[in-house]
Amino acid sequence: MPYSCPVNCEYCKTQGAMHPPQFLSKMMGDHHHEGHGDKRGPPPQTHTVPGPSNGECNVGKGHHYPHHHHHHHTHGEHGEVIANTGPRPINTTLDIHRLPLRGHTPPITDKHHQKKNHQHHQNHDHQHYDHDHQHDFLDDRIHSRKGAESAIIHLTKKHGLDLDGVRAKALERDLEHIATSLSYSMMAQRVHLDPHAMVGDAPTFQVHRARIRSQEFRQIIQDFEILGNQYGPPADHLTEAGRSRYISAAFNHIVSWFHLMIYNRPENFVESDSPKKNGLRNYFKCFGGCTILVLDIRLNLGIGKDRLNYIAQLIAELEACNLSNEKQGFSVPIVGILCDGSSFEYFSYDGYSKSFSRGLLVAKSTPGSTAIARVTLPPITQATGVEYIRALRPLCESFYFLLLKGFLAGLEAYIRRARDYGAGDGTRNYGSESEWELALAKAVFARNKSVEAGETAIEGNVQGAEKLADEARMLLEESLTSIPSGYQRRVSLMANFEIADSLTA
Repeated sequence: MPYSCPVNCEYCKTQGAMHPPQFLSKMMGDHHHEGHGDKRGPPPQTHTVPGPSNGECNVGKGHHYPHHHHHHHTHGEHGEVIANTGPRPINTTLDIHRLPLRGHTPPITDKHHQKKNHQHHQNHDHQHYDHDHQHDFLDDRIHSRKGAESAIIHLTKKHGLDLDGVRAKALERDLEHIATSLSYSMMAQRVHLDPHAMVGDAPTFQVHRARIRSQEFRQIIQDFEILGNQYGPPADHLTEAGRSRYISAAFNHIVSWFHLMIYNRPENFVESDSPKKNGLRNYFKCFGGCTILVLDIRLNLGIGKDRLNYIAQLIAELEACNLSNEKQGFSVPIVGILCDGSSFEYFSYDGYSKSFSRGLLVAKSTPGSTAIARVTLPPITQATGVEYIRALRPLCESFYFLLLKGFLAGLEAYIRRARDYGAGDGTRNYGSESEWELALAKAVFARNKSVEAGETAIEGNVQGAEKLADEARMLLEESLTSIPSGYQRRVSLMANFEIADSLTA
């Protein structure tokens, strides 16, 4: 079968339809695989160009294809350069400057696919342009807060928008972005703090010691002893889960005093790709839905940048909890406890004002009282039993105070809902407003009595403190029984223990 040049090059037209083997790759490059179309025309006039002394062609040197015919010359049999002086052939099908380099040839696609792909990119670019153009259009016409409010009201009425739903979606998008790029600098600005102040500019609130009766505190210490013998001291654990088991001894009894009006849910609202940002969190919810306290457990709180990053994650968690509360119709301050098993710091997030504050543990309510920003337990393996127990009491009593604080906030939220919706909406009984208000009044007295008992004990009057603590617990029980019956829940096993034990084989 006679040879047919695939590109109809000048060499084949002048010397015959057969490439010398040494010229195939040298002269043609990768282009001998492409169809260059018809290049027939007047035969070129030639003249001999002296070759370089080193035998290398320097004509067109520096190009991807230094020996290709688009430099208007080719080589003769003896290496002479034959320059094309006639008119250049017209290439109507291929732009040689767009040809790929060796090894980078794109996949073959048919014209239909190319057209469809081109149309897709055009549509995408057009949509992106429209999106930016719409923003520019609005920015050019809305120059004030009042104008923005008027535009929102107009669009809400015209399209039947749910403003709460739109706001929730905007917050969810923000939280998705936060989860992938957490930093204290970002989160501080969201709660109106200066990132360079390192939380030092955050407003403060007082954390008091709500007295725990001696017999109940004894049970808490027994739990610490049991868990310490079961799991070992907190420093032995290299995971947040191990630390949390030990810390749970401080919460097990205190949370149970609220008879499931407050309960614990270990889960994560905000996920993060970085394991350093995950930690382990326990969410304390009031009446089954309203989150009032978040316990964020880390391996080591540390100082400096690591601590600030943990605080940033806590702010994000509290913001996510606030969003969840708002979806259910609640708006309450949420307490956050950041700890590593031996050090504890207290914070609070107010979703209404978007503010973040630090808690200071105070010995007394009077001005000038000693305030502690970080409560620290001594190493259990180094401290004596007396030292460790004395350090545990203020810590546990601060937890009790914060749970009472959250319980009051939850009661206030349910009062507002009962006021807004009445006793029920046809699907659920929310209870009467008067029932919730009675429960709140009793709980306020319980909180105040507990704080008074704590200050009395600090002054050295332990017997007086125990009496006040008894009164406070009675008031808390009365508050819990005043809550509407639809929210009453309790797990009760010990009342039947004697009967069951006598029947057990």
